[in-house]
This record gives sequence, C-alpha cells and structure tokens, in this order.
Amino acid sequence: MRYLQNNNCWDSFMMNRADIKYDVAQDRVVFVVKNKYTNEYAGAVGRALHKDTYPKWYMYGGKHVPFICGECDDAVIVEDCASACAVSGVLTGIALMGTSLADTHLAHIMQYKNIYVALDRDATTKSFSIAKELRSKGFTNVKVKALEDDLKYFKTDEIRSIFYD
Repeated sequence: MRYLQNNNCWDSFMMNRADIKYDVAQDRVVFVVKNKYTNEYAGAVGRALHKDTYPKWYMYGGKHVPFICGECDDAVIVEDCASACAVSGVLTGIALMGTSLADTHLAHIMQYKNIYVALDRDATTKSFSIAKELRSKGFTNVKVKALEDDLKYFKTDEIRSIFYD
C-alpha cells in the first residue's frame, strides 16, 4: 500500500482503473495486464519492493500487450505501470514496460484522439524516436512531452498542468 501511495497509484487501484495485486513469494507489487479488446489476461509485471531485489521489474508473461490504465480520450505512452496509473485520472496511461514500442501495441494506441509520448527523462531521445515511428505508421496526433521527473512522482493536478496548460 505504501508503494501505491508513494507512486501515485492508489487512486487508480481504489477506483478500479488498475488491477493491482501483491506477490507474497517475491515481495512485489504486481500490475495485471489485460487485453482491452478481448478482456483476457495477457500477463503481469511486478515491481520489487526492496532496492536489493533483482530484477527490479519482473515480467509474468510477455510484453505483447501494453499495460493500459484509464478511460480518457487522450493517452500518454510511458515506460512503467506506476506512471500509467499516476496519469490515469487525467489521461489514459499506456505503459510499454520499457522503452520499446512493439507492433502489437499499435492496435491498442490507435483509438486515442491525442497521443503523448512521455518517457522518463533519461529516455527523452527515445520518446522522439517513438513519436517519429508512430507518425510513420499514420498517427498524426502525436506529441512528445520532455519530463524533468517520472510521471509517477506527480499529483493529478500537476499532471493536468503538464499536458493541458
């Protein structure tokens, strides 16, 4: 619960925008990945709760479906599930669970009116590459938001101002 509160995931959990579990054996917060089209489970990703646990992120299954949190018309592509949860009160968060956009992700992205790419600061160059790739595949409504800090560290009103002010 402390991880969810510290990373601005608590509201997403409480409002049922995200299916979040706890893996007792590995001591991880687990974000369940569902295919929004088929409503089937596609896997999960677990975040270690202690800094000495390796790997920090653990995949239960594959990455062919992104983690999606929220029901807004606009979406933001982010690296991790916590950031997707943090933005879900303002935009739909789409977590790549890394910095690579897979072709299988495109069907999950095309429905949104506006698409922002906002990877963590150390991956800003990759954000521009993903935006360019999306534009080359016919997406015309793509913008990059360069960040000073990960979106999971921002409150809802701060996220709203980053994207809409």
